[in-house]
Amino acid sequence: MPSIQINNLNFPLISIVMACYQGEKFVEEQIQSHLDQDYPHLEFIYLDDASTDQTSAILQKMAQEDTRIKIYQNEKNLGYVGSFEKVLQLAQGEWIALSDQDDLWDKHKISRLFQAIGTFSLIYSDSQLIDDRGNSLSKKMSDLKNQIPYSSPLMYTFGAWAPGHSMLFQRSILAQAFPFPRFVSHDYYIGFLATCFQGITYLPESLVKYRQHDQNAIGANLKKAPKLYQSGEERDKRIQQRVRLLAEFCPNEKAIEKKVLMQLALDFSSSQLISRIRRVSLVMKFRDLMLAYKKKGALAKWLYPFKLFFRIY
Repeated sequence: MPSIQINNLNFPLISIVMACYQGEKFVEEQIQSHLDQDYPHLEFIYLDDASTDQTSAILQKMAQEDTRIKIYQNEKNLGYVGSFEKVLQLAQGEWIALSDQDDLWDKHKISRLFQAIGTFSLIYSDSQLIDDRGNSLSKKMSDLKNQIPYSSPLMYTFGAWAPGHSMLFQRSILAQAFPFPRFVSHDYYIGFLATCFQGITYLPESLVKYRQHDQNAIGANLKKAPKLYQSGEERDKRIQQRVRLLAEFCPNEKAIEKKVLMQLALDFSSSQLISRIRRVSLVMKFRDLMLAYKKKGALAKWLYPFKLFFRIY
């Protein structure tokens, strides 16, 4: 496909960034779905994370066919968070879209997200799940997860689901974002940052075929997820780190949210009676925001804070 040169102010440059590792099975098909996008002003930034298969050779071959593709290579494996941190800093676009190496994009994906984002800092869409052969699994992400807009940093307190593979966001939200923390996923971190600016909107259209297979770094959890922590102590430490991160990065302009997150970070790090009572009270007060992404009814949301008296999260 020939290079496309457009400098129309109606079509600002959008960077599609992808970190690859051992992706030879699917990456060429995914790149082709990038090149087939109908949005007219794109650059493609691809980083190979020291793969030992044919991933690098495939990337180089595709770059020879389209001058909009820029290829980078890690000398040693950095992992997916470290690789996305690096590739994001190479992007030049005013807007950025993250890509997994093994999905398939609808050709209208970027144009639909760009048309719908309005004044929000980030937008994400629904996704159609497929198996490793590309066959539909008759499920969408919205069947499994509560996909919603995120208007407040408090909505990220106990997790969120605005997945990176369907995101488009303003590059400006990353101005103070580096280095990336390693104890949360890169898309969770980017989503939280977006709530600190103009928030996140959701487009209920399936614009990605989200492939599920044994090598997914982060999948849709169709099966029971493996244990992420070796012990309860390790689990609690990671949660405490995450809440401290939210408190630190929540801007002073969002004074109420920052105060709540700072207090919760302190209370999650203490086993004293007053801290247990206070964290129950805080989450009870803000439960509709903090638990918005969870598929819970009103009664379950009301009961949830009480378990925080005995354990965090």
